[in-house]
Amino acid sequence: MPVKTKRPFALGMILLAIAALAALIFAIVLLIRGVSGLAMPHMTAPEQIRAVLLDDAWAGYFDESHTREEQEAFLTSTLDEATAQGANTVLVAGSVPGGGVLARKLETAEAAPMVSESDGLFSSFDPIRILMQQAAKRNMLVALYQPEGVSLKDWMTEAADRYGLTLYTLSGEGVDARYTAADQPELVLAQESPALAAAVCQLQPGTGVVLGSLAGLVNGKESAAVTLQYLSGDGLPDIAQQQFSQTLAIVSPDPASKVYTDTIFLMGTSDPSQPLTVNGQEVQRYGSYGMWGLEVSLTEGDNVFTAQQGEATASITLTKPAPSTGSGGSGSSQIVSDGSVAAQPGQLLRVTSTLASALSDYQNTSAIAMTAYEGAVAEVVDSVSFVSGTKRTYAYQLPDGNYIKASDCELLEEGTAQAAFTGLSAGEENGIESLTFAGSGTPYYSHTWEGNEFTLHFYSASFSGQAPQDIGFEGASVTVEPEENGFAMHITFQDSDPLWGYFVDYTPEGGTRIALKHQPTRSSDPALPLAGVTVLLDPGHGGDDMGAPGSPVEDFPQESELNLSAALAAKYRLEQLGATVTMTRDTDVFYTLAERMEMLNSQKPDFFIAIHHNSAAMNADLNQVGGTEAYWFYTEGKSLATALSANVSLTTSRNDRGPKYSAFYVTRSNICPAVLLELGFVSNPAEYESCATLEGLWAEGGAIAQAVLDSIPD
Repeated sequence: MPVKTKRPFALGMILLAIAALAALIFAIVLLIRGVSGLAMPHMTAPEQIRAVLLDDAWAGYFDESHTREEQEAFLTSTLDEATAQGANTVLVAGSVPGGGVLARKLETAEAAPMVSESDGLFSSFDPIRILMQQAAKRNMLVALYQPEGVSLKDWMTEAADRYGLTLYTLSGEGVDARYTAADQPELVLAQESPALAAAVCQLQPGTGVVLGSLAGLVNGKESAAVTLQYLSGDGLPDIAQQQFSQTLAIVSPDPASKVYTDTIFLMGTSDPSQPLTVNGQEVQRYGSYGMWGLEVSLTEGDNVFTAQQGEATASITLTKPAPSTGSGGSGSSQIVSDGSVAAQPGQLLRVTSTLASALSDYQNTSAIAMTAYEGAVAEVVDSVSFVSGTKRTYAYQLPDGNYIKASDCELLEEGTAQAAFTGLSAGEENGIESLTFAGSGTPYYSHTWEGNEFTLHFYSASFSGQAPQDIGFEGASVTVEPEENGFAMHITFQDSDPLWGYFVDYTPEGGTRIALKHQPTRSSDPALPLAGVTVLLDPGHGGDDMGAPGSPVEDFPQESELNLSAALAAKYRLEQLGATVTMTRDTDVFYTLAERMEMLNSQKPDFFIAIHHNSAAMNADLNQVGGTEAYWFYTEGKSLATALSANVSLTTSRNDRGPKYSAFYVTRSNICPAVLLELGFVSNPAEYESCATLEGLWAEGGAIAQAVLDSIPD
């Protein structure tokens, strides 16, 4: 009986087994890919987040032109670069140019085609997951963020849920911009103001910082080093005591004073949580601590103003006198001499004031053409008699055509010798070049300075020697030539080593020495860019001189105290960047303007900044008068003044009133850029609050440091 073959059955079973095995392998592959796509590494948030942004431009690398291996290497290099910048967190925008996203398997947005094309047999390519895995190995954190100018999209929320990542959304603008997330500390942006961002982080423990976009940091367009340097250390030093009374009170003006204007600005304190009225009129408060101000009208006689909050009231009575109807006397006054006399043409005078003004118009004290220092000797060309106030006095015309008042000088006896020099030698001390004249005399001088061409004109003096060939400046050349009324020393500098400042010093021995300063340069260390730079800070007023009126009461910080606190903050920030900083005062003491200038001339720093706060007349609505401004006298100080006003405005959101020309005593120095900075108006209630808070003071201090950094050429 023939045997039936089982080969077809066996073959079928084999094929079935192969199919089952293939299905199993396929299922395993899908499972592996699925698990690998869903397995999310554990990442621990750092104590303080220091993040960089991975924006759309960064995500643009994940396109069809790069292989999967190249893209994975790019993710590794991304974290290497972020770590090198000091970051412990990366914030991913998650989108790519053209509308795609890096996240996988989202219902609200398809993955970008280039991502799916990088999939392997046993794994799906998921850049965000791979970034998370690599970050976890480095103890770094990954989060998602809403880019600036982009509305929050549904896929962002879904991606955050899928990957278990925090999603930060952007709120605010400029220095007030913050990235926030539920149950997470705020992240402050550092690009606009590194010092302010650092201050917020240091004053509000737990707050993090966004250092900038990774591409911008790597390409040098932004700097994380300065921000991280500000964040270093054990914490901020004590610079001020905050005192803000919230008891209802009217504290300004003084009720004992008589007011002659039609309006007056009332200032006071209040509970910021309750409505406030004055004589039934609701008062708007612009700050956070309850300080308020209101412009009110006055009539002749007594004017009563009552502030009210709930049951609490506070009143003030201000008296406006009636206009005088009397003749006020004859209206004449006797003109008397101040004792000065006319000088003979050719007679010599010597400046006796520490800092005297050479005036182009002797009757206009603001017409300052040049500064004459104590000891300068000049020949009198002419004498002019004029009346100043109730006294008759003299002004003496100098060889350069300007005038000096008799009160600023003394006439020398006939026969006094003019300055005579027989040589000029070069030297150096502490990085400052010096030129010392051989011979004796302390002649009056003026200067012209255009770019790299610098000339000192010495009057009533002679020079018969040779100029040195090397004065310590690369490529500089010196010539000395006689002029009609003296001689001129001309120096041509080079762009590679320009002149930064100069000072003519009259020595105790009766000689003349010229100090020449090199332009400061930034250090090659990005964390200490101001290493080698010297700064002298001058906190205005002090001691019995409390400064500008407007601070409400003595229990509140007065201008002199605010000046010192801001200067201490600036000193700390400048020193963090490597600068050597001195201060004219570091306690509540008073120095005269002459003493402050003597410190400046003696120390010869690279920068001098007098720190003040402003005020305005009280017969206006001072809620609307505010801002920062900076004053300069010599052109060399204008760029520093511009940088100071702009940086303080940026970090504090105060109005930038800009650089202004003025002949303030402390700005009249040629040794370095010298600026008087008005940080804000203490007569403006809201601005006063801003100036007196720790955050405001540290913002000001950091802005000053940034302005110095900005003023040094790269």
